Amino acid sequence: MINFLPRCEFLLQCMFRQQRRCPHCGSGNCSVVARKHIVTRIRECAECKLYFTDPIYRPLLSSKFYDVLYNAEGLTTRLPGENELRDLIATDFAHSDKYFRARIDAIRSLSPSSRLLEIGSSWGYFLHQWNRRQGHAVGIEISDCRRSFGVNKLKVEIVKDFESLGKTRFDVIYTAHSLEHFTDLSTIFPAIYEHLGSNAALVIEVPNFALKEKGAGTLSIIGAVHPLGFSRDFFEAALPKYGLRVCGFFDSWDSFPHRPSRATPNSMLDSIICLARRSGGLQGITASVVNRPTSGGIATC
Repeated sequence: MINFLPRCEFLLQCMFRQQRRCPHCGSGNCSVVARKHIVTRIRECAECKLYFTDPIYRPLLSSKFYDVLYNAEGLTTRLPGENELRDLIATDFAHSDKYFRARIDAIRSLSPSSRLLEIGSSWGYFLHQWNRRQGHAVGIEISDCRRSFGVNKLKVEIVKDFESLGKTRFDVIYTAHSLEHFTDLSTIFPAIYEHLGSNAALVIEVPNFALKEKGAGTLSIIGAVHPLGFSRDFFEAALPKYGLRVCGFFDSWDSFPHRPSRATPNSMLDSIICLARRSGGLQGITASVVNRPTSGGIATC
């Protein structure tokens, strides 16, 4: 019930505010393709294929939404007590919903050195497991309380934003179920490009917003806390403009990174896992945008 307040606040905003421009590319060529709860409009950008809510929720009653009001399932946002944390560390999270051994093994196969940056680290459960197997990773997390918990309790490195990374580059940048929370995507991909090493990999997992295939059945994954909806079309249209070459889409971590899900119907996918690599230069993206502060078969590469 902790998410009830922002949802009520969002419904009120839907009556008085509008979001006509794409929060990624800024295009005004965005049409209403669905409605949720009658008052919430879902728009699709004709230029980059991003779906987004109209309006996009802006917290008014709490300036620290992700610290105070946001709550997700399982251990995603809940901070464990001392005894629970001790058991999680002792078992390497093996009996929890945050056990990532198979995922980590798959991701580290992308690069021999695998210096990794995670975007959206919460309290550091993925970073802790990565460090045990692979070496040192760095995370970005906007929530002050979760970032502090990870740094102090798990001894992982988590910073608040890209600016805190300086000019550090990574072999892999990974983000899972975080991009759909962004309210502005205009600077995230230029920042990712700047922090990827040559031929480095970008791994993204997001809910599959298959509106065309699932219709109203997919509307539950977009709203106040998930203002953005992603499809394969978005990544294929957007990522090449940032010097990122799409290598494949995957329907599970068991198939990643060797068996792209080309044959899997889009309507059958709950999540999209996208693999891309840094390839060329930025296309039509100015240096001022790149340097602007940021809030937020076999694979062919």
